[in-house]
Amino acid sequence: MQLDSSALIEFLEEVDKELNRTITLIAVGGTAMTLLRVKASTVDVDFTLPGEDYDEFQKALKNTPHGFKVDYWKDGIEVGL
Repeated sequence: MQLDSSALIEFLEEVDKELNRTITLIAVGGTAMTLLRVKASTVDVDFTLPGEDYDEFQKALKNTPHGFKVDYWKDGIEVGL
């Protein structure tokens, strides 16, 4: 599935609804380029985030139906699904 910037923004808005607090989430790779409209779309979603925000994001992501691959890194180290 190809995800354009609109689909990524919609996904982030849905994740945001599941968060109990504000977190820092940094888009990387094709996700960042798509959000910046440097690239038309991406096939997966990639983020890194500070360790203190990892559990909150993981819970929100599990409660957000999305149907595509999401990779995420805690402090830049891959530990996501």
